[in-house]
Amino acid sequence: MALFTVDTNNILGQAVEEAGTYNVVVAPSSQYTTTQQAGNPMAVFDYEVLDGKYKGGRIRFDNEVWDTSTEEKGNLSIKRFNTIAVALGAANGTSFDSIQQFVSQAVGNKLAVTVDWETGQNGKTYLSVKSHKPFMQDGSKPNGVKRPTGSSNTGNSGFGNHKSTSGGFGTTTNKQQGNGFSTPASSNAGNTQAPEYSSQSANSYHGGGFPNSRRIALLI
Repeated sequence: MALFTVDTNNILGQAVEEAGTYNVVVAPSSQYTTTQQAGNPMAVFDYEVLDGKYKGGRIRFDNEVWDTSTEEKGNLSIKRFNTIAVALGAANGTSFDSIQQFVSQAVGNKLAVTVDWETGQNGKTYLSVKSHKPFMQDGSKPNGVKRPTGSSNTGNSGFGNHKSTSGGFGTTTNKQQGNGFSTPASSNAGNTQAPEYSSQSANSYHGGGFPNSRRIALLI
């Protein structure tokens, strides 16, 4: 009797092969770090697809930078992280005291992300997160656009983008005490060091957050 039968649909690290909008959960490998040159706080989100034909697939390195070097950049940072928080299910009036706290509480929460193909400086093409939305009740929506012919990658590892586009959070799967997301999860907000960035633990922050807090400013 065979020990097991090979099934290409039942593997770890399922690849996401199309652009589109996917229901995802914020993975434990997500982390807080700082940018290498300016030292700005940065959230590095990794996601796992929750449904559809790419269920279990990873979308990695969604880099969101908190930049207060100018008033305009500071206002944009607030808007960007507000959008992500709302997509994750944070209630109006919820506050966070740091990006480190934000990442810690985001782990295990659900949302939807729209991704498209982007070629990095190393010449490899990855799926890059373009926007964040609330979790979609009607499921993930691949759009049929696959990696451009002739491009390469090292697996579906995602693309590290320092973008200024706004996004959005959605819902959550678990909840830790004081978490600000709608259905928070128990979280270890990644201590894995991102390439080219100095990492710091995101696990030392608790409270603040998604559905249970009542302030609105995000402060560093």
